[in-house]
Amino acid sequence: MAVITELIEIGRQLKRAGKLQGAIEHFLQLHRTYPDNARISFELAGAWRAFGVPEQALPLYQALLKLPSGQGLPPKDMPRLYTHLGAALLETRAVDRALTVLEAGLQAHPSYRPLRAWRIIALARADATQEALLQALELMLESLAPSRWDIFEEEIAAIVREMRAEAWDAPAAPQAEPPIAPEAKAPAAAPASAMPPQASTIAIAEPEAPAAEREIEVRVKAPPPKSKRKAGKTQLGKKAVRINIAGAGDKPGSATANEDEPPAAASSFKIPVDDD
Repeated sequence: MAVITELIEIGRQLKRAGKLQGAIEHFLQLHRTYPDNARISFELAGAWRAFGVPEQALPLYQALLKLPSGQGLPPKDMPRLYTHLGAALLETRAVDRALTVLEAGLQAHPSYRPLRAWRIIALARADATQEALLQALELMLESLAPSRWDIFEEEIAAIVREMRAEAWDAPAAPQAEPPIAPEAKAPAAAPASAMPPQASTIAIAEPEAPAAEREIEVRVKAPPPKSKRKAGKTQLGKKAVRINIAGAGDKPGSATANEDEPPAAASSFKIPVDDD
């Protein structure tokens, strides 16, 4: 373990000397040799951040944060891990995620001032400038010794308290109403001048009742045998109408030419139309 500690210190010296590329190469070699060493991963991520490539540092920090207790960094270094991860997220413009990480870090380590400072920066990046200003003033009042403020310390503290009270009492910004689904929207009322008169509603005309049907009684008489017919006389009256019933295979106009001949097998018959 002493050897690993010495090797880590060599890389840190390279980083402090500004030899960032050499520090990254040194920690990469150590990481390949000791992939499960949390301290080497943490120092490698810090070297990537110092080199201006936070995208390479993010997965290392996130993996360290997910390690169970006893396998990751010691508890005293966890506030630094939250701070470095939040800062790397800010450097990649992931402001909302940075605020989430920094708030989680402050819940676990509320007295760690670097976490508070990075939260102020994150609030300013999120355009929450009023809250960022208040937190900055509060942190400044807590950080500096009272003697440095002389007689103005109480005055400044009172103004900050007043600003904080105003921020708490300020009404929340009105939220936009959620959009109404198209099917739930009520139709807009038309102006009175555009409203049609009550009697002008469209009426659907009922279909006219069909004309009353006239019942006609038709009596069909079988023609008498040929032997009983009288020559030159029509059996069914002087005026008659022949009705041809064509079969499926008959053609129009194929009726029997001689009216005196009996109809073929129920193919035609006559209806008298003489007046009674």
